[in-house]
Amino acid sequence: MNVFEIFHTKEFDTKTILKRNGKDLSLQEFKEFISVAVDFLNSQGRKNAVVLSSDAFDFIVWFFACIAAKKEIFLLTDSSKLKYLEFEYVLLDKILDRKCDKNIEYDKIDCHKVSINFFTSGSTSKPKMITKTLTNTIIEAEDVFAEFLSDYKNPLRVLTSTKSQHMFPFIYYFILPLVYCEKLLMDTTDVCYPDDADFKDSVFVSTPSFLEKFEKYNVKNEYSPYVIFTAGAKIKDSVRKYLEQESTVIDIYGSTETGTVGFKRHSSENALTCINRVEIEPDENSQIVVKSPYFIETSCTLGDIVNIVDKKSFILMNRADRILKIQEKRISAPEVEEIVQKNSFVQECYCFKSAEKLACAVALSKEGIDFFFENGFCYTKITSYLKNYLNGKVEIVPQKWKFLYEIPKTVTGKIDKAKIEQIFATNVSMPFVFDVKKDSDYVEYGVVFPKSCNFFEGHFTNFPVLPGVVQLYFANYFAQEAFDVKVSTESVKKIKFSKIIKPDEKLTLIFEKKGNSITYTYKKDEQICSGGVMTVNEKD
Repeated sequence: MNVFEIFHTKEFDTKTILKRNGKDLSLQEFKEFISVAVDFLNSQGRKNAVVLSSDAFDFIVWFFACIAAKKEIFLLTDSSKLKYLEFEYVLLDKILDRKCDKNIEYDKIDCHKVSINFFTSGSTSKPKMITKTLTNTIIEAEDVFAEFLSDYKNPLRVLTSTKSQHMFPFIYYFILPLVYCEKLLMDTTDVCYPDDADFKDSVFVSTPSFLEKFEKYNVKNEYSPYVIFTAGAKIKDSVRKYLEQESTVIDIYGSTETGTVGFKRHSSENALTCINRVEIEPDENSQIVVKSPYFIETSCTLGDIVNIVDKKSFILMNRADRILKIQEKRISAPEVEEIVQKNSFVQECYCFKSAEKLACAVALSKEGIDFFFENGFCYTKITSYLKNYLNGKVEIVPQKWKFLYEIPKTVTGKIDKAKIEQIFATNVSMPFVFDVKKDSDYVEYGVVFPKSCNFFEGHFTNFPVLPGVVQLYFANYFAQEAFDVKVSTESVKKIKFSKIIKPDEKLTLIFEKKGNSITYTYKKDEQICSGGVMTVNEKD
């Protein structure tokens, strides 16, 4: 049963179509929320609606309300992209807390005429807008169901850890259960932490960066999902094998432009298999050309270089945009990364071109962290060790290095290149993070400020001390990292310095969030060194 086909009728109003706050919600109850949203949209003079809701239930209400009110739908993942919209719009986030006294009649939904506008990630430039019809997305959902879920007899809940504004969760979490609402039930519960989620009788739509937490923290849930869909980046083999002990893991390959292209069912597979109605071929540069009914255009060329095995399978080689020209030589960044990651000191890395040099961001393994500690918190020694390791193995050895606790990822699990480039571009030396513990409103970082950091120079001669302004700078920096919020140093209150911080001391930087306030504390052992309170600002 397809919710889009029955939405305008009253015949199926008692039918349960989703779960909210642990409770089943019927189509009639759902329409009561939508009526309020439709009434609001009809009162607005603008034809364009931007859905920015991070809450899954709010998203589905606004989406259906936009269709009913005949608004042009634009899906944005974060407010930073609003500056690229060159038209007037009504912004939709939280659903309205009020009643609707009007009796709203709903027209039959013509899926061919409903346009949905997505945006590519656009982390380093203006994001590209991709328009599809609702029909395109429904066809894709039908193929996904036929390929992966048609054999399951009992109804399954569908959960996600990411936002529906991205193409992958939009299809697999949002459209899929609405098209097959008798066999799949959308559960709008937020999955923020892997260890407290209820995965009984479920399908889980997630990203590699979120799934890595299962292995990293050895998470063992009472129930595991029957099926895990993951996309956005390559999932690590070790993470996949860890999850495959209890669940079927489907690795999806595709893009915002094309939707689903191919998939891997098992960790042992090398090639990707094309999903049902997808056709592929290489262009003159060996980049993959895709044809399918999941998008409006006749074909779409992606930036991935592939080796075509046959008409329905292919092997991903490299990203065309990750072939770097350095010192008049063409370097494959993924090949350098693969060699770096074979070293036991490295957990993960990312290479890119920075100021005509090859740069490498590294997340050290436990063995690498131990080496760093044993060698006096000296960046030079760990850098020299890795450079010597790479000599003779790669044509160009990275010349610029940064050591991070983990490689930054976007919400879809892709490498956050913009954030890494920003870290390399800053003139301030980064502290070394050796441990992170997170909860929803509490985060603590284990940090060291090595003696080689440039802010110790001249502060003070023969007796280096961590400047208060630097403590404040990194309290601000890590608070934003911890809670994905915006704060400013000007908003900090109740600043207190109790004990000096010297180079090479192991510290704990603690953050506690209450409402719009974040308290930070630097501690050495159990002694408080400094602290203050920051105010959260609205993100741009």
